[in-house]
Parts: sequence; structure tokens; C-alpha cells
Amino acid sequence: MPWANGRGTSYEIASDRNSSDEWSWRLAMAPVNEDGPFSRIDCVNRSLVVVEGAGMVLSVDRKKLQCHPLQVVQFRGEAITEAALIDGPITDINLMVRRKDATGAMHIVHQAGALASTSIIVAVNGPARVQCDETLVMLERHDALLECDSHSLALESGSVCVVSVQTR
Repeated sequence: MPWANGRGTSYEIASDRNSSDEWSWRLAMAPVNEDGPFSRIDCVNRSLVVVEGAGMVLSVDRKKLQCHPLQVVQFRGEAITEAALIDGPITDINLMVRRKDATGAMHIVHQAGALASTSIIVAVNGPARVQCDETLVMLERHDALLECDSHSLALESGSVCVVSVQTR
């Protein structure tokens, strides 16, 4: 999908987009190939994590926000946001939630253990092994596990971005 400012493309992983093309939350992956402005999206909270590349520095309403690889940062979508790449292109995972309609969080998990059962899981560095009840799910880099109707969800190996969203 093209960015709202037309300067790039994102690849939607999941959303609650309806037939009118409206959403209260959206999870996407995007390459950022050059320095420049981020799209402004009013009334949206954004969480972002760099999953490839050396990172970037965001200027969010003139305040510097370091975006190191595999560290989640948060900012408001209506902020005037400019990106400066640290050492070449990056790829990020970006969660956007409309404040009045939803809440969301994302974090990176590197160690084996239980995961929240209502999560979207995205493999970030190579393969990841995720146990969903009795089923072992193998995720290659950037693969996503969108639904696991499970009482037991766990990371066995690898690194994943765990995303949780709740609509109001």
C-alpha cells in the first residue's frame, strides 16, 4: 500500500480494515530507503521497531528519537516527523492504532517462553519456532502468525515481534 505522503510503500500484515477501507488498528512492514518525512496521521498512536538495517533517528516535533534495531519506539501520528537513516536503508514494523477506537502494544522477545495468546507474532531475525497448543509453527524471517486460537502460545526459539491490539 502506498504511504499517505506518497514517498514509499508498506506491506500490511494485519488490520481490522472494513469494507469502507477504514481501520481502528493496522500493522505493517515498510522499507525506508531514504531520509524524509513520515506521513502525518491524526488521532493515531504509532509504535515502530527497526527489524533490518542500522536504524534511524526520528525528529518528532523537533525532538530526537533514536530508533535502534529491535527497540520499540512510540510517537503520535499527528506529530511532524522526519527520518534520518543512520547507515543506509532500514525495514520497520509499524503498529498504528486510532486512539478513540483501540489500544495496542508491541515488544521484541528473544528468549523462549510463554507469549500472550491474543498476539500477532512476526519473526524478525531468521527462523522462529512458535508452539501453538500442540502445533509447532515455523516462521521464516518476516513471516507472521496472525491467529492462534490457543490456550498455550510459546516461543521455542528465535526472535519475534509480539503485537497485541484491543479494540474499544
